[in-house]
Amino acid sequence: MNYQDILGRCSETTVSQLASTCPETLDVFRRYVPHIENHRLATVAMVASIANVDPGKLCQELFDTVMERTSIEELDTDVLLELILRGYDAAHLAKLPEIHRLARKIEAVHRANPDVPKGITLAVKKLERLLRDHIEKENTHVLNQMAHDQPPRPETPIAQMNEEHSIIKKQLKKLRDMTRNYRAPESACRSWRRFYHELKALDFRLSEQIYLERDVLFPRFQF
Repeated sequence: MNYQDILGRCSETTVSQLASTCPETLDVFRRYVPHIENHRLATVAMVASIANVDPGKLCQELFDTVMERTSIEELDTDVLLELILRGYDAAHLAKLPEIHRLARKIEAVHRANPDVPKGITLAVKKLERLLRDHIEKENTHVLNQMAHDQPPRPETPIAQMNEEHSIIKKQLKKLRDMTRNYRAPESACRSWRRFYHELKALDFRLSEQIYLERDVLFPRFQF
């Protein structure tokens, strides 16, 4: 998770908006702009410019402060939905084609190397297909129904989404087993190491997202 998942875009989120959700963020702003009360309508990026500080540094400090006061399990439903849709789904869909290309390249260039997992390209392609289908169905039939805390209709397939989560987790486990928990051999080239790094990061983010949906978000709508 990065700070934009929680704070929004630095160029759009204002001091007032952050203070309303976490008053302690005002203490962070005051370290850079003592009279921050006079700039409540300023965006985080504007405050960074006034203070002549890196916007990323300021955003990270604000993020740390917010997360110290609010656990992810306590986030509002709309914030969770935005985090899932923009912070997770969009990132997965952007990364999957690159990971698939790397898998195909490694399996083709190093096909004579016994350390290359046989069938890794097909395994990655299967994960990509499972995830794309799942995201499309989940966004259309589940998450959109939960916006603004609206209760899903009785036919909303939450149980089916959790079944698909289990299938995705099994495919992730298969990839972990095939790659020896994403440990590249000593002979691995830069692309091979990058492939394992990106795959491991995707595994972590997907597992994190499944936890948020299955154990935090979905129970709010199951009675």
